[in-house]
Amino acid sequence: MGMAHKLPEFRYGDTSNFKPFKADAKLLETLNSRIGFKAPTGINKVDYFRKRLLEEFESNRNIKLAIESCVHCGACLSVCPTYITTGDIKNSPLGRAEMVRAIIKAEKPSGKVFGRAVNAMKNFDENYLEMLYTYYWQCLLCRKCATFCPFGVDQSALTRTVRSILYELGMAQRFVATTINNMERTGNNMALTPAAIRNILDFVKNEIKEEKGVEIKVKVDEPAEILLLPSSADFFMNIETLKGHLLFMHAIGADYTISTKATEVANFGYFMDPRHLRYIGEIYVNAARELKVKKAVFCECGHGWFAFKNYVIPRLREYGIEGMHIFHLVVDAIKKGRIKLNPEANGDIVYMYQDPDYYVRGGDLTEEPRFIMKHVVKKYVDLNYGREKTWCCGGQGGMLTDEMLPLAIQYARLWYEDALRHGAQWVVRPCSICKAQLSHVVPHLNKMYGKDIKYSGLMDLVYKALVV
Repeated sequence: MGMAHKLPEFRYGDTSNFKPFKADAKLLETLNSRIGFKAPTGINKVDYFRKRLLEEFESNRNIKLAIESCVHCGACLSVCPTYITTGDIKNSPLGRAEMVRAIIKAEKPSGKVFGRAVNAMKNFDENYLEMLYTYYWQCLLCRKCATFCPFGVDQSALTRTVRSILYELGMAQRFVATTINNMERTGNNMALTPAAIRNILDFVKNEIKEEKGVEIKVKVDEPAEILLLPSSADFFMNIETLKGHLLFMHAIGADYTISTKATEVANFGYFMDPRHLRYIGEIYVNAARELKVKKAVFCECGHGWFAFKNYVIPRLREYGIEGMHIFHLVVDAIKKGRIKLNPEANGDIVYMYQDPDYYVRGGDLTEEPRFIMKHVVKKYVDLNYGREKTWCCGGQGGMLTDEMLPLAIQYARLWYEDALRHGAQWVVRPCSICKAQLSHVVPHLNKMYGKDIKYSGLMDLVYKALVV
């Protein structure tokens, strides 16, 4: 990672100095044009934010619940990774909601008014907007607050709405905006060209032949029964994951293709604006239709699976196309004896499976990866904070930036320390963002704790265990 600029210092109890860099006007103009949004000009930003927030409050039931149903019981504080690790009340579901609630209640005095609402509005200026930008982009969008709230209030819905309104005002996180632009422009987050995708696939195929002794074929931009959707990060950082996808598809004799127009699983539109989430979702739909597939198989990514499951799959069904996760295929193949696995190939290492947030909180993908783990490794431990209790990797929601690294390291200590408590030597997190986050923070954490924790996706282990 580039470290040319001085990183902010982490101070427990106050994370106000962690503000992600903003996207420039030219980039935002490009993004706006794609979704048909015309940015407001010549307006008072504070008035615009207030107006849009009230509109969302009146029209969006989730936002109204987040504002009105919270009774300040503090249940979210005991489980929120951002608050637990920083001690900053503004960096918590309750604190972030209170900043917005003050605006709503000052505008609607007939409703239930919380203590400082009216006084807060005396200070509702552009500095207040900057504070909203700072703290709402520190949220991991992990939805743990929604899982443990006694009323089921999902403060992540409020986070996404506030970010969307800030985006309309030209206040968007640079890294997320750039990643969205890459995906919408090239079909993948890393802006890989079709030629680069083909070259890397040829390289991987050669490695598989050398290591496994089989020659596999991969269709690219050709009609097939199945569209395989890997992560563009698998073409660089997570080559072993990509090998697992390809060798598994070969082992079950699948007729599949990869589209150079949709070589990505992450959907960063989820982090910034629902209009971009849908735009990116349509990239998958269009690729599946163009290649005349019957199934679209999604590979390793947590939030991306959540967006795919809840938006893309219903859209695919409109065209008679089935959508599923690759883990569903692996489990089915194991149960039916279509593949042979040798757990010995993954050694005597103690592995720990850690759930990506959006597999277990809205993704309905909890037991399948555990079933696979039991068949591909000899030593496997589950954790106390597993399933719906899982700790976020610390990189989700837009935290994968240099300027946020010290804060991301603090977030990551929760899952890292849990791994140490269980004696794990290898952490398995089958998500492209998790793996990117771990590549950033694990070297720092290993040095801090004097350990040598390693990590990978799950299809990496499937690749090693496959007997072909």
